[in-house]
Amino acid sequence: MRAWRIAKHKFALDRSGAGAYRHGGRWNNAGMHAIYAGLTPEIAALEKLIHTGDILPADLVLVLIELPDDATLYETPALAALPAGWSELPSSVAAASLGSGFLMKGKQLGLIIPSVVIPEASNIMINPHHPDFTSVTMNIVRPFKFDSRFRP
Repeated sequence: MRAWRIAKHKFALDRSGAGAYRHGGRWNNAGMHAIYAGLTPEIAALEKLIHTGDILPADLVLVLIELPDDATLYETPALAALPAGWSELPSSVAAASLGSGFLMKGKQLGLIIPSVVIPEASNIMINPHHPDFTSVTMNIVRPFKFDSRFRP
């Protein structure tokens, strides 16, 4: 399975999930290590764009994350099974509770969840503490720059 991230160069290959640990995310509470990625480069770009402030960073790179193909390593809840308010802005407590529970159980490598930006597109929250994380590879594909027509 492939997943994609767009990140600042200095954080691109971070395997710790420290950013999610420090700040939390839609699907995890602060204090829980996690790595977020999109299942396509397109959704990764949209996610980065909406989470970037008024200035688009110049030092971004596109990262390919290769994960094991074993479907049993991933949980993919049906859209109807997600907690009410999962897509609220700001992020809901219910979504963070679901993802944090997933991380605490530690049974699977990744939680595949819909994007709030485009619910038909999927993101993955990767558990860097799962035993199979050792087989995950992360490589910088190329520098990434948003098209100049995107305006914050």
